[in-house]
Amino acid sequence: MKIAFALYKYFPYGGLQRDMLRIAQACVLRGARVTIYCADWQGEQPENIAVNKINVHGLSNHSRNRSFSEALQLCLQAKKFDLVVGFNKMPGLDIYYAADTCFKAKVMQERLPFLRFLPRYRQYLHDEAAVFGVGSPTKILAIAERSVDEYEQYYPGAKKRCTVLPPGINPDRRAGDNAAAIREKFRSEWLLQDKDKLVLMIGSGFRTKGLDRAIHALAALPSNLLVCTQLMVIGQDNPDAFIQLAKKLGVEKNIRYLSGRDDVPHFLQGADVLIHPAYRENTGTVLLEAAVAGLPVLTTAVCGYSRYIREYDCGLVMDEPFDQQEMNDALAVMLQDDKQRAIWRSNALKMGETADIYSLFERAADFIVTAAKSTQP
Repeated sequence: MKIAFALYKYFPYGGLQRDMLRIAQACVLRGARVTIYCADWQGEQPENIAVNKINVHGLSNHSRNRSFSEALQLCLQAKKFDLVVGFNKMPGLDIYYAADTCFKAKVMQERLPFLRFLPRYRQYLHDEAAVFGVGSPTKILAIAERSVDEYEQYYPGAKKRCTVLPPGINPDRRAGDNAAAIREKFRSEWLLQDKDKLVLMIGSGFRTKGLDRAIHALAALPSNLLVCTQLMVIGQDNPDAFIQLAKKLGVEKNIRYLSGRDDVPHFLQGADVLIHPAYRENTGTVLLEAAVAGLPVLTTAVCGYSRYIREYDCGLVMDEPFDQQEMNDALAVMLQDDKQRAIWRSNALKMGETADIYSLFERAADFIVTAAKSTQP
């Protein structure tokens, strides 16, 4: 089987990018020959998987995306793959891995329908319709039930082509027998005393993830709690605007910004609360990664995986419409109530033992390989 994977850009700490690579590796284990096409690749390239970079042209993101899609079609015609799997919305896909929310819904729900006439928005809507629109044969691997309902609302009939996958949490995020030792070592290395509280935020794309909301919640803490509380932000993005916000609110010394890194499990053990107040989030994998590590979660209901936090009582979920004061109060309560945090930790660890939240990559690979075999003589 020859299977092509396509995405615009790969970097090691992107959630979509990590998903793509793990699914590709799972397909290889099932006997497939996988070639990844991208416009940019950062970091080490995988063994047993070919990576082909496509040169693109254009001054804007949407024009470069269009250039990539057009060049990709020429490459695919020359190589004659059994199946084409896309991780960004674009024409010509046999299967689309739907990690993104519905773009048309965003345009319409934010009451900015006039934007659809701008070149950038026209291109994004065109690419989305190529996957979800009436007449498209593309099969869709969805990672959140709520996203399927949203796509169906704006692209009637798309739901029939959707298969919903379970979450795919890396088991190395789970708390092991050495969790207490890891926590002690981490807090010693970062000069955190027993009385100090560490709030952790993980995710690239600070604006969408709601870093401004987290900074406001931090600044609203009672002075006696704020003085011993730090916020660590791990992710690939430009923090300048948020540094200015923190300075304005007087909490710039309480925040550390760290780029993407490989020792995230240590941070999950060393922290006291994970905060993830996203504006839009199809899933929110980090919510479950934190939970299986035993870290209580404070998040928003827009995140697809927030239902696990609520169902298993692993923290607090802010309902929509979002209320900043409600989040401010929730963060203060979570940091001050040691007994309740212990209860949330216990519930989260039980969820990690019982819930089906690890099999996404195997299930996706099974679906893709089965589809590829069906195309062969």
